[in-house]
Amino acid sequence: MSVFFQLLRLDVMLQIRSGFWIAAVFIMLPWLGVLWPLTQERANFVTPAMIFLDISLTGTMLMAGSYFFQRREGSLYALVISPMKTWHWIGSKVVSLTAICMVMCVILVAFKSGLSASWGPILLACLCINVQFALLGFLLAVPFEKFTSFMVANSLVFGLLEVPALAFFNIETPLYWLWPSHPSLLLLRGAFHGAPVLHMLGYLAAQLAWTALFAWLSLRWFHRYISARQGG
Repeated sequence: MSVFFQLLRLDVMLQIRSGFWIAAVFIMLPWLGVLWPLTQERANFVTPAMIFLDISLTGTMLMAGSYFFQRREGSLYALVISPMKTWHWIGSKVVSLTAICMVMCVILVAFKSGLSASWGPILLACLCINVQFALLGFLLAVPFEKFTSFMVANSLVFGLLEVPALAFFNIETPLYWLWPSHPSLLLLRGAFHGAPVLHMLGYLAAQLAWTALFAWLSLRWFHRYISARQGG
């Protein structure tokens, strides 16, 4: 575990120096401007949509940015021959980048709701979705040699993943369950609107199943696209 925490500390320092936290502020400011004139009821509708459509994408983009930066400078392949295990690198990135996104979520929610928000379910929902989409950022980035190629794929994939967001406009269909992002959306909406506990547990179970799949694929793809390249 000491290797993991050392790597986590280095990641946090690198992200601060690279301006990740400053970027998060600039991403968040326009949304605070949107929330400012809204009533509490309207804010409870808009805020989960912001988190689902934009804050989660922030984690994905920051994960991809970290990957391409470390690969370009060569430190990523140097880590392969170090005592580091695969889950050290992936876990460190997920934890540090999720922390950035969680702070953004907390500020957005607290801006209008303050202490009156259902903080337990909301924080759980935000944590789950940010972890899932950080892992997705790695899965989308690692097969590509160039950041521009990743951006094209990312735009296509996110366009598809955001289809369940039509539910915010009361366009519902059971087919949304085919999307890995749908349980996250339901968890967010349920947290803001007080869904029954059994429903929330079902959404959480489905969301965790997708996240576990993404985590397993991340470990596999690390070996396939990073360790194997170094070995070759």
